Amino acid sequence: MHNHPHSEKELLSQIAMGNQDAYLVLFEQYWDTVFSAALLLTKSPELAEDIAQDVFTMIWEKRAQLPAVEKLESFLFITARNMIYSRLRKLASQETYRQYIRAYFSETAVTGADEQTELRELERMIQRAILRLPSQQQKAFRLSRFEGMRHEEIAATMGVSRITIKSYIVQALATLRKALANYPSSAVTALFFLQRFF
Repeated sequence: MHNHPHSEKELLSQIAMGNQDAYLVLFEQYWDTVFSAALLLTKSPELAEDIAQDVFTMIWEKRAQLPAVEKLESFLFITARNMIYSRLRKLASQETYRQYIRAYFSETAVTGADEQTELRELERMIQRAILRLPSQQQKAFRLSRFEGMRHEEIAATMGVSRITIKSYIVQALATLRKALANYPSSAVTALFFLQRFF
């Protein structure tokens, strides 16, 4: 059991109000717990890291619901478990998804110009959303997604811990997802975005 300087209720209440410092405290205190739980269930370090990142992204996106959480560690474990089951279901249907994408491209091949226009519009929207990120999040995100740097390299460049870099990128991705939530993208542009940033 963790022995934290912040009570769980106080921490969750602060995060629910949008306090990013409190979120970083939570991230640093519980990242290893969530990653270990995911690793125990998946036996895959790569998948476990993806799941842990998804858990913390979800926490930030749904932070208004956090004050209702009674036992934080149990909540995190159950959330990670549910995300693993969801991910495994998606992997099971991956071949069906690939068939859909192939069919989509063959049916819409004549709309290439429209897709290019849509991609350019999406690119502009993404760039505007990135520019609105807090400076540290923006820098970490750019170094990761545009420069291809690993978290350890970014941490050394920015003079902060690797966990802090993970936190910055998780929050940046959550902000970008929210910014694009209502974008009327086609399957092609959505696929482009997911491949490039997520």
